[in-house]
Amino acid sequence: MTESSHFENRRSLDLICMGRVAVDFYAEQVHSPLEDAQSFRKYLGGCAGNTAVGTARLGLKSAMFSCVGTDDMGVYLRNTLEKEGVDTSLLRNTPEHLTALVLLGVNPPERFPLIFYRENCADMQIRPKDSDPEIFKKAKALLITGTGLSTPAMRDATRQAVTVAKECGCVIILDIDYRPVLWGLTEAGDGETRFVASENVTREIQPFLADLDLIVGTEEEVQICAGESVTDIDETLESCLSTIRQQSSATVVLKRGADGCEVYSPESANPVSARSFQIEVLNVLGAGDAFMSGFLRGWLRKESLQTCALYGNACGALVVTRHGCSPAAPSFAEIEYFIQHFD
Repeated sequence: MTESSHFENRRSLDLICMGRVAVDFYAEQVHSPLEDAQSFRKYLGGCAGNTAVGTARLGLKSAMFSCVGTDDMGVYLRNTLEKEGVDTSLLRNTPEHLTALVLLGVNPPERFPLIFYRENCADMQIRPKDSDPEIFKKAKALLITGTGLSTPAMRDATRQAVTVAKECGCVIILDIDYRPVLWGLTEAGDGETRFVASENVTREIQPFLADLDLIVGTEEEVQICAGESVTDIDETLESCLSTIRQQSSATVVLKRGADGCEVYSPESANPVSARSFQIEVLNVLGAGDAFMSGFLRGWLRKESLQTCALYGNACGALVVTRHGCSPAAPSFAEIEYFIQHFD
């Protein structure tokens, strides 16, 4: 771990996950366009929600910091989180807002369309006053997400959460979680597009960089975080990391999909990596949240960065073989077995 990521090991709560928690409806007709889907499976989803469940299944004590509607879908999310062992002390009900929904298609190996139904939705209603210092004092870390910076009100709530977390001795983690459609950069129905260059998005993310201890994202997400526009990918990565490093001492984790990840620590000139797992893909949606869960299982237990990367790679690989996001998340015993017996 980096020197900047020391935290109090005796704290009872490993992680507070702040942000998106929604209901995912996954088409059951695999290899079929979303418009032809006839039936769907209902799961808990959303970046922060998936990570809360994923880390809980791996043996960490996680808490969900968000809002749900008092509609039946909100009741479902709260019940699911509690059944998974996630602390819901920071999960507020908001009667005036509907719980967010997502429709998702599964057409491997490359098509995974999704449509977000998130107009003024419940999980974007977190308020600055919701950051309870008494709960934060029990936690090792706060996870924030890029989507939580996409509206002025949520930026204020996230800034307050970061301020309270740092005052309480928590480390701060950013999942860049860049969805252009949620920033109004694509057509409302285009949730599949993963990158649109935007100076505005970069401008809203960068003020948070100085407070971060860990940054996790794909190549495109690291690029939007840094605001670099170089077209050659190797030059882009080098330039992006340099830009981020000028503003932050955080460890940066670059997710590379089937190729695993690279971990850039400020204490080392060379990135750390671990073996990846080449497997047949059913559904890539949720793999990044599973990776984050695995990486944090190591990071919050002060394992080596190589071990953190290995856990993240294994979790991501397992989840892409399965239909949903949070229900596909493995246990720690499962990833240990997978790593030991993969070959």
